[in-house]
Amino acid sequence: MLIRKTQVAVEIEATEGTAETLEAADAFLASNVDFQPAIEMNERDPLRSNLPPWASVPGKRQATVTFDVDLAGTGTAGDPLPFADALKACGVSETLVADTSATYKPASDSVPSVTIGVYMDGKIYKTWGARGTFRLDLANGKPGVIHFTFTGADWSEEDGSMLSGVSYNTTLPPVLLSANFSIDAYAALIDSLSLDAGNEVVLRPDINKPSGHRSALISSRRPTVSFDPENVLVATHDFLGNWKSGALMALSATLGSDTGNTIAISAPKIQYQEAGLADRAGLSIFELTGLCTVDSGDDEWQIQIT
Repeated sequence: MLIRKTQVAVEIEATEGTAETLEAADAFLASNVDFQPAIEMNERDPLRSNLPPWASVPGKRQATVTFDVDLAGTGTAGDPLPFADALKACGVSETLVADTSATYKPASDSVPSVTIGVYMDGKIYKTWGARGTFRLDLANGKPGVIHFTFTGADWSEEDGSMLSGVSYNTTLPPVLLSANFSIDAYAALIDSLSLDAGNEVVLRPDINKPSGHRSALISSRRPTVSFDPENVLVATHDFLGNWKSGALMALSATLGSDTGNTIAISAPKIQYQEAGLADRAGLSIFELTGLCTVDSGDDEWQIQIT
């Protein structure tokens, strides 16, 4: 089977932990797709007169699915992202304003579970009752990439055809150039930026389910940003002083400028948690990690497409 011939589809579940029937409209472009099923094998080791092992008993099941997507709008302002259901299952809310914007930020309530299908050249791997987390990586001159990791409550494998009639988003992802990056109103010289949703995902036990799990659940989150500014004089910008003082600082950056594909990333109150000196081709830089702290609610960070 050819790995290149793979599709990923995600659909929000009408009933939590009950698998949905996936359709062409649920599919989107993805790369680096990986499906890892797991079964808890209960070993048996009774006392006996010889040394060979006894057969284990299969028990609880779960699955992990990972994949990457390019961060790209649809070219139409106000349209949802093609992978919006995946974001929602990572504890992200979506606000659409027709012909204007699509805004994504953290959510604490009404986080849906999803069914995920991986269609691989004649076989279908599926997990359900899934929720997850993600990390957005941005690098100088490259498109943004979102790395998703999902935990599912159960899984299946079967022979089957790939989804037909799929319409993929053809809008090219913008690259990280002319980004207007700033931290604490300072236009730092950086080469990369990362936003990690920082979700803690746990499985809900349920002995009434054949897998032993009801669904996966996001029990907490600790979103962070990481970036690598060039070192400057304290009089220019005091990175370590802001760490010492526990300062809360606004961060922002923008990818692209086309309608429906201009992506603004922001966090209103970053607080440095880690800082260290490093070398970038002979230039002194800082490697900084900041906690995305609360402003007035579920608003530690925001991604808006206009």
